Formats: sequence, structure tokens, C-alpha cells
Amino acid sequence: MMKNFLLEQIKKIKQFLTTRDFLVFLLFLGISTALWTLQALRKNYEMTVEMPIAYTNLPGDYIITNDLPSHLRLSLEGRGSDLVRYRYGRGLAPLKIDMEEVVKGRRNVATNTYLPQIQKQVKSDIAIKRISPDSILYELEKQKKKTIPIVLDAEIELEQQYTFSDSLRISPSHITAYGPQKELNKLDTIHTELLTINNVKDTLVTQIDLKKVRNVRFSDTTITVKIMSEKFTEKNIQLPISIKNVPENITLRIFPSATTLSYQIGLSSYEKVDASSFSLYVDFKEAKRNGKDKLKIKFGKKAPKAFNVKLKPEAIDYIIEEKSVQ
Repeated sequence: MMKNFLLEQIKKIKQFLTTRDFLVFLLFLGISTALWTLQALRKNYEMTVEMPIAYTNLPGDYIITNDLPSHLRLSLEGRGSDLVRYRYGRGLAPLKIDMEEVVKGRRNVATNTYLPQIQKQVKSDIAIKRISPDSILYELEKQKKKTIPIVLDAEIELEQQYTFSDSLRISPSHITAYGPQKELNKLDTIHTELLTINNVKDTLVTQIDLKKVRNVRFSDTTITVKIMSEKFTEKNIQLPISIKNVPENITLRIFPSATTLSYQIGLSSYEKVDASSFSLYVDFKEAKRNGKDKLKIKFGKKAPKAFNVKLKPEAIDYIIEEKSVQ
């Protein structure tokens, strides 16, 4: 019974929604809403809107050391029909504050000072009741300059079987920093943001930003980084071992007298690095001082471009003999 009743009511509602009476109802509802809106817009209201601020013409030898407001909040009073454009329209254009005039004059400026400029954008029959903040404090300081070296912060991973063919190069290597003297005194180096690159091979040129420093500006904000890499191979050579600091009355015999040296080298340096690029020795003073059974082999010379340099063996046996006195 209840189900049939509900179905009957739904059927009546559908019939009403499709009749001319419903369309007439909608028409009168729209007219009455429009009339009510027009009547409401004739009344006076108070509304808060924001006006952006654009700081212009700051002399190049000055810097702002405090945070300035990015906008003003204006409390406006007027008819709703006049105010609605500021709420739903394009908004107010930025208030342009000439910083050159601020530098010449006061540092704490009441925002009412800018009222004539603000009023140009607001209809004359709209009252500006309040401006917030009520004043702007300008903390300005003459800029100094300092040339500072750049430090590259990087995590670079090379492709397998590749090595650096040269050191990382950055350009520029120094920048000029401008700011208050007390801030510049804190800076000995300028660091970059972290540069992270994986699977590098051959030559790669990229850019990275410098880390920002509060109240300091740089002559450059980015630097260029050049990464040079190449394939490498492994090489093995036999090297003789020399002996140092042996007294005239002593003979030091070492076993073996040569060792195998292995190293990895970039292909561009393969022919340039050979046995003459290395030298090995043992020190008699170490044998006398430590009294050990073996002497550790040391490098007298090592090719700077060689890496993963290994000796086999790394230490050798020895015998100390006194020379006979004739």
C-alpha cells in the first residue's frame, strides 16, 4: 500500500515538472531573485580587498634587509553594486612604491601616505576606511661587494668501465657577491645546490644553481659544470725494487727484487703511462726499527692518472749481512 502511494506521488511530481505551470514558476522565481539581488546591491556594505605592492627603482648600491609586505589590505565601504567589481572583477593593479624616494626620505612610512595613489583605482563614492598594515618599515643598507670562490657539491656516478679523464671544471670558478658587509664577512665560499648525475660517459656539460644566501645577491646565479670521462683498461708491469738508507758496512738482500704492479688507466693515457712512471723502494731504517720479518714496499713515484694501483706482493723478505772488514 505504502509503495503504491509513493509511486503515485512521484508520478504527480513528474507531471508537474513537465507542465507549463512549472515553467511559469521558474520564470517568476528568477525575476524575484533578480529583484532581490538588485535591491541588496543598493545597500551599503564594508568589504576587505587586497592590493598588490610593486617595489620599483631600488638604487643599485642599496639592498633591502627585511621582509616587506607583498600587498595591502583595504577596507572599503560603499554600495554593493560598486563593491562587487572589486570582489569578482579583475582586482586592483599593484601599488607602485618608488624605492629611490624611500632611500632619500623616511624609513618608516605610514601607508596613508600612499592614499592618493590608491584612491585613483577606487571610485570616488567608495570610502577607504582602513589600510593594513598601517605602516611599512624599510630596512635598507648600502651594498658592499666581495669576490668569492665557488664550491661544487656533486654526486656523480660514471658508467661501468669509465673513469674521469680530467678533473671537474666549473665556470665561473668565482663570483661577485653583493650585500651588507656583515653578511659578506660570513662568506668564504659559495656552494652550489647538489648536482646528482648517474651513468655518465664521455663528456657532459650541465648547469647547476648556486645556493641562495639571505640578503646577498650574486653576479651569477648558475654555473656551468663540465664532466669529462673515458673508458679505462687494466695494465700489469714488472718493477724493480730499490733499497734506501743502507749503511756502508751493511748489505741488505731482498727477496724478490722485483714485484708485479697492476693499475687501471684511461685509454687516452694508456701509452703515456708505463714502467718509467713508477718507482718502488724499501727502507733499511724500517727493518732496523721494527725488527719485522718483511719490509713493506713503498712508492717513490706514482703516475697521477693511474688508479686502483696494487702491488703483488706488497711486502718482501730480506736478510741483513755485515760486510767483512779488510
